[in-house]
Amino acid sequence: MRIVHRIAFRPNWWIAAALLVAAGWWGRPLLSGASFEHGFFGLFWYTMLALATVIWAVPAEQGWDGEALYRRWRLLGLLTLLEHRHAPGEFSRIVLEREAHAFRRDSVWLVFEGGQRFVFGHWRAGAANLAWAEALARQLSAATGLPFAEPGAEAG
Repeated sequence: MRIVHRIAFRPNWWIAAALLVAAGWWGRPLLSGASFEHGFFGLFWYTMLALATVIWAVPAEQGWDGEALYRRWRLLGLLTLLEHRHAPGEFSRIVLEREAHAFRRDSVWLVFEGGQRFVFGHWRAGAANLAWAEALARQLSAATGLPFAEPGAEAG
């Protein structure tokens, strides 16, 4: 059984691409000025856009392929550039961690715990996302054989 959690090709990924294109279009006047300030700020603006584009273009995906957990960084979500694999024996349990935020909705993290931690995914902590995260944690628990620590259970 394969289980994959990926960011690429979701609506927010495409929205981020549109924002990068809009930011590039918006910064065009910085390139046309003859002053040093225009050139400096233009160089800075487009350097930051290039960095953001690289981060956007190499999204990570986490998954279970039936033998090991993996995290892959893929160029445009298609071509694998780097992959890290972890045997389920490296972990002792699966937990859902809730992170409280002061000014926005809380986050929930699906984490494999053990000698090291492996974050499988995170979402905003709305009711639908909490149910989705718990169902995914149960599915991963069944697939990997690791126990799922119920939300609210004591850490041990």
